Amino acid sequence: MKMTKMEKKLVNSKKQGQRNIDFYERLSQKIDFTGIKDVLEIGCGAGILANHLNEKYGLNVTGIDIDPEQIELAKEYQEKKENLQFMVADATKLSFSEEESCDLAISTYVMHHIGNWEEALMEIKRVVRSEGFYIFYDMTYSKLLVKIFRPIAKKYGVYTAQDIKRFFEKNNFNVLYEEKRKHFIFKNYIFVFKKTD
Repeated sequence: MKMTKMEKKLVNSKKQGQRNIDFYERLSQKIDFTGIKDVLEIGCGAGILANHLNEKYGLNVTGIDIDPEQIELAKEYQEKKENLQFMVADATKLSFSEEESCDLAISTYVMHHIGNWEEALMEIKRVVRSEGFYIFYDMTYSKLLVKIFRPIAKKYGVYTAQDIKRFFEKNNFNVLYEEKRKHFIFKNYIFVFKKTD
């Protein structure tokens, strides 16, 4: 689902971009990401984090977003860099025909925009290499709110933190890091998963 103009203004701001960079840098202090070379950012927006990962660490980064306007903004970085590309793509049908094509997949406040979020998670499972990582940072809901909203909010990802965790544990990923941040109606969760097969 595409974002509203107001949401785009927020996520494309330099302040939000810096928050995403700070978030990744903080996680990299807790998790050893040594050996990562190919990164997929799902819902890359204007490409600020993808550009940072390419520029600071020399990583091969592919940023995808379902919104062509976002990709056009992100491509301003692409023209100046090697090993950095952006493309319009649906997270539930990734265009990578090759399985296990990245060492790290990242989604930051993306899954709640995807009604069929389980299909997106299946695609992430497919493209992350053995010993690779997936970073999930998004809002989650209580069991009660999921019960109320899931039947009526078909265009949105409505899930509990346990739904996300259970999916990856069933699909040979270990939880390396977990952090909960409470808000009034929903909780923000951070998970770092590592694929074991």
